[in-house]
Amino acid sequence: MMIIAFGLLASSVSFASVDRSTRTSDDATLHSRKITRNKDLTEGVFNQPIDHFGQLTGQTFAQRYWVDTQYASGPNAPVIFHICGEGDAEVGYFLHDNAIEWAKSLGANLVYLEHRYYGKSLPFADLSNDHIQYLTLDNVMEDFATFEKWISAKQGWTGKWISVGGSYSGTLSAIYRQTHPELIVGALAASAPMISGVGQDDDDSSGGVDNTDPSASDGGRPWVYQSCTKFGFWQTDGSTLYEPSTALCKAIFGDAVPMYNKDAYNQKYYAPYLANSDASPSNILFTYGTDDIWTTIGLPPQSNLNSKITIQLIDGAGHHFDLNDPTSSDTDAVKAARVEFLTLAKEWLK
Repeated sequence: MMIIAFGLLASSVSFASVDRSTRTSDDATLHSRKITRNKDLTEGVFNQPIDHFGQLTGQTFAQRYWVDTQYASGPNAPVIFHICGEGDAEVGYFLHDNAIEWAKSLGANLVYLEHRYYGKSLPFADLSNDHIQYLTLDNVMEDFATFEKWISAKQGWTGKWISVGGSYSGTLSAIYRQTHPELIVGALAASAPMISGVGQDDDDSSGGVDNTDPSASDGGRPWVYQSCTKFGFWQTDGSTLYEPSTALCKAIFGDAVPMYNKDAYNQKYYAPYLANSDASPSNILFTYGTDDIWTTIGLPPQSNLNSKITIQLIDGAGHHFDLNDPTSSDTDAVKAARVEFLTLAKEWLK
């Protein structure tokens, strides 16, 4: 079982015991602040199937991607695949973060892919219930796989791929390694929520939740749809995590939309990571900041029986500080976490 804590003893940490009032909610800030984009990125579009599972055969949408090849030494160079999450990829940290430094150190190509239904990667002109139904986790995973095969062939790349992501995109990074280990040799999942259905019940009016449509303020209609139908968590007040309200989800999307099943989700996407099993996912680094509320629904180190993954706690860090663009205020613990990823990445690439 690999547990690493920088700046504190792993055995002394209990996610639930950390005072939530000291936690920081950096996700909204990171997704909204304008960061200078990596000027060396080349933008392109890929014609991605709207549905990978038999419906809408032949129908595609233009999915945006960006490539930076300046650090790669040749066609066999590794590839860092930065998975973008619930927002416009050109706003926030996505296109300028520490992945650039890792690409330099590894001599790697760097690729970013915008998430379907966000930014300009829109399968339809509207987000009606009939159109948003193709926003599924299975389709997202196949987006990654289909794009990876296409861009590798287009560019003539033969090197190994490693995925990276933070927050929700960190969850996707881990699940991509779980579902397609034949395509990527390892993954970074920074501040990745991995547990469904944990938090205050959003149906409980005593919790102070305004049960109105949050789609304008809490990540937009696509993210609310994903929370309602698959993931089972959202954040409304900056310091508390909630289970989505069944009544609210039905009011927004109608009775025909399937609600998330937290037991099924946790059995498929949470429990396997911590299990001592030959089938358990491998070659994944999970990093969590001790001052981040999302750590409470991450993978708990004290429950990990899987020696094939690493769970790392970063003392004093907020939301995926190790993945953020480097600054002069980065602590030694954040810097050490970045070095740990680089060390593991080199092992995965052997």
